[in-house]
Amino acid sequence: MHNKRTTGLTSAQFATPLNKNLIWNQPGTRPRKTSLTQAQKITLIYLRHNITEDLLADIFDLSQATISRIINRIESALLKLTELKVPELESLKNVPGSLVIDGTLIPI
Repeated sequence: MHNKRTTGLTSAQFATPLNKNLIWNQPGTRPRKTSLTQAQKITLIYLRHNITEDLLADIFDLSQATISRIINRIESALLKLTELKVPELESLKNVPGSLVIDGTLIPI
């Protein structure tokens, strides 16, 4: 799978993040329309290339609502994984020099 161009991650990096931390298909529930791997790819493409949910729905042959649910679920799991790595703003105030906060939305 050529993930580097679409997701920004190598195949090894792509395989690691959520596989251990998220149960994608809950026992006793209806199976999801995508695999966890596909859901990760959809979310990372959305974040990296800043394309619309409608376009992703067309590419992956899903509804826009399903794409939206997938992105929300995967983003929440990714935030939990990175929660400890993001410094608090209060701790950054004590760093010498200037602090610039930029909320510009750009593709990564």
